[in-house]
Amino acid sequence: MEEIVREMVHDFGPDRFAVFVYLGLIAISILSTTGFFLLSWSWIVAIINVLVTFVIWRHFSLRREHPRPETGQRWISRRNPSTPNTAGLPAVYFLYILGSGGHTSEMLETIKRKFIPQANAHRRYLVTAGDQDSLDRLIKLECLIRRCFPDDPRAGTLDAFQVPRARRVHQPLWTAPLTCLNTAIHAINALTREPDCRPTSRHGAQFKYPHVVLTNGPATGFVVCLVAHLLKIFYLVPRNRLKMVYVESWARSRSLSLTGRLFLWSGVADMFCVQHEELAKRTKGAVYVGRVAARLAPPG
Repeated sequence: MEEIVREMVHDFGPDRFAVFVYLGLIAISILSTTGFFLLSWSWIVAIINVLVTFVIWRHFSLRREHPRPETGQRWISRRNPSTPNTAGLPAVYFLYILGSGGHTSEMLETIKRKFIPQANAHRRYLVTAGDQDSLDRLIKLECLIRRCFPDDPRAGTLDAFQVPRARRVHQPLWTAPLTCLNTAIHAINALTREPDCRPTSRHGAQFKYPHVVLTNGPATGFVVCLVAHLLKIFYLVPRNRLKMVYVESWARSRSLSLTGRLFLWSGVADMFCVQHEELAKRTKGAVYVGRVAARLAPPG
């Protein structure tokens, strides 16, 4: 069982995809530099103004489509699940961003508590390079799912992608933009490549892009979601795909984390969720979802 799961999980996307993106960026840089010397200042300023205006307009257009925060209590538990029934849909495609340490623990707990067996589901995990602990734990979770549903298509399908870490612990801040750019380039592959086990020849475009991107931080999650937002801004991905959901950590009961503040300030996430009612009251625009990631106490 574990060997089968490891084979599926280790089917990482090829790094050569990032090479083409780098070549594209180099080509854009060469064209921009050439235009800088050939065009007059008035043309350069006009082009920059049009581009900035377009990006701002698209950003706020996408923000207006976000669902409005719900008021009141929304407790989500095993006994009273509020997860919608998606069994009748042609495809259900989730991308889970695994941070590390406690972020990974909370994300896997959320998946385990809200898991619904259905054959039309595909789960994609995004793991930072070198995070072997998160990789081992997601394999353990998928083995548990397949033990509960042996030889059952309702267990769904899965794959995983590796991306470089956006910022390492104690990394100098002046080098962070470079590592974040490297993360962003590799994230494009995870956001746009169709699963090998769900090819277009059999499923059409149903699994071309994830429906929902779920993250709880840290910086890598924000960078990946920012890339997804840019893909939608430039019409490279349909606006009904890559819906981004940010769930603030259970450990945050009184104030938001830095990643949470970035998501809230930028408006990138379609839904901004917190797990404490007091924090929801303090945070305008937050949706209170209850204990979706806190580990439940054992029965008895």
